[in-house]
Amino acid sequence: MSKFENIIARVDTYLKGMESALGSIKWLSGHRMNERTGEWTIPKNAKPRLTASDCVGPAKGDKPTALYLAVRKSVAQSKSKHAKYAGFTMVQILDEVDAAAYKLKLCDGNVGKKRTAAQVKRVAAFSNAKVAASRDLGRDMSNLRRDLNTAQGVVTPQKDGKQKTAAGKSSSTGNVAGREVESGTTPEAKGSAVPHAIQHPTLVELVNKLAQLSEVQQKTLADHVVVKGMLKALTAIK
Repeated sequence: MSKFENIIARVDTYLKGMESALGSIKWLSGHRMNERTGEWTIPKNAKPRLTASDCVGPAKGDKPTALYLAVRKSVAQSKSKHAKYAGFTMVQILDEVDAAAYKLKLCDGNVGKKRTAAQVKRVAAFSNAKVAASRDLGRDMSNLRRDLNTAQGVVTPQKDGKQKTAAGKSSSTGNVAGREVESGTTPEAKGSAVPHAIQHPTLVELVNKLAQLSEVQQKTLADHVVVKGMLKALTAIK
C-alpha cells in the first residue's frame, strides 16, 4: 500500500463531487471533525496533509515528488471512468499510449508526405485529443490547488489585466467579462447570468462574485453566519 493511500482516497472523494467534498478538503488541510457534532475545527499546531505546492509539477529537469505523482494519478484516474479522448481514457492517452507508434498505426505505416488526407486527419484528431486531456488534467489540478488554498487561508496575488472598454480604451479591471449591465458599471462574471430584476450595482457585483466561486468555496460561504443572517434579513423585508 502507498504511504499516501489516505490522502489519495480523500482526493478521490473530493473529485467525485460528493457531499463530503468540502470535508475532504478540510481533512487534507489538517482540520479535524467532531464525530458527535460533525463540526470541523483546526487543532493546535495542525499541519496540512496536502498543500497546493504539493500539487505543482516539477520544474524542467527536476524529478517529481512521489506525493505529486500520486495526486496526479488519482486525478487522472478519477477522470478516466469514461473514454472520451479519441477512444482513450485520460490515463491511457497521457501515460500509457505510445503516441508515435499509435500515429504510425493510424497511418498504416505511412510517414511524412506519404500520408493520405484521411490519415492526416486521424493523426490530427488523436493529437488534439491528447492536448485536450492534458488541458483537462491541468484544469483539475488547478481547481484542487485553489480549493486547498481556500481552506488553508492562503492568499495568492492576482495579476491586473487590461480590459478594453466599449470605446476601445484599455483599463485595468482584472479578469472579468467585458459586458456591462444597464444598471451600473459592474461587469458580469464570465459564464454567469445576472437576473434583469437585479438592478442595484452592489447586488450585481455580489452575484458576479458568487458566480466565480468554486463548489467548495460556495459551501464554505453558505455555512457562514453572515450569509445566514442576510437570508433572515431578506425574509424580514416587506
